[in-house]
Amino acid sequence: MPKSQYVDPAKAFDAGYIKFTDIPVCQYKKTLKEELKIYSKEDMMRIYRDMAIIREFETMLNEVKVKSEYNGVQYNNPGPAHLSIGQEASAVGEAYCLDINDYLLVLTVLTAKS
Repeated sequence: MPKSQYVDPAKAFDAGYIKFTDIPVCQYKKTLKEELKIYSKEDMMRIYRDMAIIREFETMLNEVKVKSEYNGVQYNNPGPAHLSIGQEASAVGEAYCLDINDYLLVLTVLTAKS
């Protein structure tokens, strides 16, 4: 959360409601042929490139996690690692259409040795 967003502790747990409009689920029906009309060959190559980079990075993290090394370089990572190998298309697909006006909430968890 931004530091400028004030949350009044006295009102944080007041009873109330959260109301949403309908959220479409499983509504996307375009075919590959229709998608190829939207995106150029260069777009498709960039999407594939981004997925390949994510896969290699996550493979590296997994090797560090299970072998304590990557390509012969020793590294000790005592913390957890949540990998999403096989889900690269989801990450790239949702991020590909973002622009400078879009906002993302990124959560980072830091752990310290006792």
